[in-house]
Amino acid sequence: MPDAGATRPGPTRVLVVEDEPLFREMLCGYLAGQRSIQVIGSVDNGHDALRIAGAESPDVVLVDIELGSQPDGIRTAHMIKAANPATGIVILTTHTDREYLAAIPDKKAAGWSFLLKESVPDGHALVRAVEGAAWGLVSIDPALVQGLRPQRWSTLERLTQLQWQVLSSMAAGKSDAAIARQHRKSDIELERLLKTIYDDLHIGAGESMDQRVKAVLTFLRETSARPTA
Repeated sequence: MPDAGATRPGPTRVLVVEDEPLFREMLCGYLAGQRSIQVIGSVDNGHDALRIAGAESPDVVLVDIELGSQPDGIRTAHMIKAANPATGIVILTTHTDREYLAAIPDKKAAGWSFLLKESVPDGHALVRAVEGAAWGLVSIDPALVQGLRPQRWSTLERLTQLQWQVLSSMAAGKSDAAIARQHRKSDIELERLLKTIYDDLHIGAGESMDQRVKAVLTFLRETSARPTA
């Protein structure tokens, strides 16, 4: 799968679904200012989102988890994905509860991102979530990643500190290039390191699901929140 920071052929076409007018305007304004992104529409409810997604086949749908009407954001996202599995989904939420991460389907997980609304003003986090979803990656808000740790007796406990840091960066949606820079690794060194992570998590290269996606899913399923002081 291409690196999350790679260049797509043409701009990433995004549909924005948000029921708060000012927040929707802010999202559209920022995304429209990105050369790599094209906002093809913005709506305030799930019904209109389904209609436009069906007609326009956006690369990514950016949808608020709570739309104030039915269907809600999660249901809308699942219906859009069912109709067009290639469409990436970025779920916007104010919630930090892990239960919302269960919305990611186990067998069709590619192209899901969760982003806290408080992180949207950090334009890099927003663009990273959109581009990652477009490429079929799975990522969650970096603020959520920082608060997680391996569950006791999980396969994640066998990872070294460096492996854990790299996997956490993957879960936060960072590209391979960004991870390599962060840990001062060459592309080849990072590739070898990623292989050790996949091997230790028993994720084979021949499986139907992308190794990176499956590794991040393992991270999500086998972590728990750090206890507060």
